[in-house]
Amino acid sequence: MSELIDIYIGRQPIFNTQLEMHAYELLFRNCEHSNHAPMLPGDTATAQVMLNAFGDMSLKDIASDHKVFINFTEGLLLRENLPFFPSHQVVIEVLEDVKVSPALLRSLTELRSKGFTIALDDYVFNPSLEELESYADIIKVDILDVGEDLLAKHAQRLKDKGVRLLAEKVETREQFEFCRNIGFDYFQGYFFAKPVIIKGQRLPTNKLTVLELLSSVYDPNTDMTKLSAIIAKDVSLSQKLLKFLAENVSSKYPINSVHDGVMRFGLDRLQSWASMLALAGIDDKPIELFRMSLTRAKFCELVGERIGDHSKNLYFTVGLFSMLDAVMDVELTELLGRLKLDPIIVATLTDVKTSNLSKTLSAIKAMELGQTEFSLPDKLCVSELSKFYLESMQFSQTVFQD
Repeated sequence: MSELIDIYIGRQPIFNTQLEMHAYELLFRNCEHSNHAPMLPGDTATAQVMLNAFGDMSLKDIASDHKVFINFTEGLLLRENLPFFPSHQVVIEVLEDVKVSPALLRSLTELRSKGFTIALDDYVFNPSLEELESYADIIKVDILDVGEDLLAKHAQRLKDKGVRLLAEKVETREQFEFCRNIGFDYFQGYFFAKPVIIKGQRLPTNKLTVLELLSSVYDPNTDMTKLSAIIAKDVSLSQKLLKFLAENVSSKYPINSVHDGVMRFGLDRLQSWASMLALAGIDDKPIELFRMSLTRAKFCELVGERIGDHSKNLYFTVGLFSMLDAVMDVELTELLGRLKLDPIIVATLTDVKTSNLSKTLSAIKAMELGQTEFSLPDKLCVSELSKFYLESMQFSQTVFQD
């Protein structure tokens, strides 16, 4: 039995004008003794909060039926796949460092059309973000950074727009009463409560399985049976998926298998979930390693499809596993010894060969370094390889957006 891993979530309450519980903000934490989050990439922190809350822990236990506010980076907001988490309970907090762009505005419009509530976080009435006000349901104002005159001036303007206001960093009763008197709807801060750290546990997730799921779920030729098989072979992934579905699917129709759960989840949500798994579960490695692995895999697949001497899946696997030692922190020969891979794949990854597979892998490695001198696989020219390289980078970008 694998040893369980401790996981944590910070939870800070949000109150209404009558000091009744309205919602919780969920915060990234990595231990139970500190209310200060370590510096992590925003995507990773949010992904860990999401997966802890909607899989390894029980959202019912964390927040009951209250809404939960969760920070979203620009990169997460610009993802095109359908969010896997429930719109009726999640409030998406748009971080203050986003750049207003047509793509961001389209994303917010789409999320609102799907029933999500949008909140602007740490708002300080920055003119460059003013356009976002029309896309927000709630605006959270950092009252410590905004004086009373400015608060009063903007509160009525935003209320006239139909926006609900949340005062954050409220530290005294006087601040609470002032904000309530000028029209604020919700309140959060140390005057009411500091964040409470909730501890849970999860099974370790197999990095190889996450990588395999990630590559398969974005393959246009994949099918749900294959995705079910990948998830079913990993106890941790199966548990995460089924626990999430158990809390978000009518008990009138119980889930009878992993495949049943996958079918109910749907491909778009699986893409969102798999991306979150990659961001959260393998955060001890630079995300660029996984981006490069998928770029190599797609490049090799495109070349293999063009040449036709082996299946394109075999080419894909060579590219995918070409950085396995860096991902897993284990010698490649030792790793390959544990995996039941085609001997052709093993030979390509461990020996210098002159086969098309070896030439393809050498070509992508050279192109990553900006080199132009390398052996060409049969039937291909440099311009065609360059085209495949661009296509493969675009593919990996759909999975890991900046």
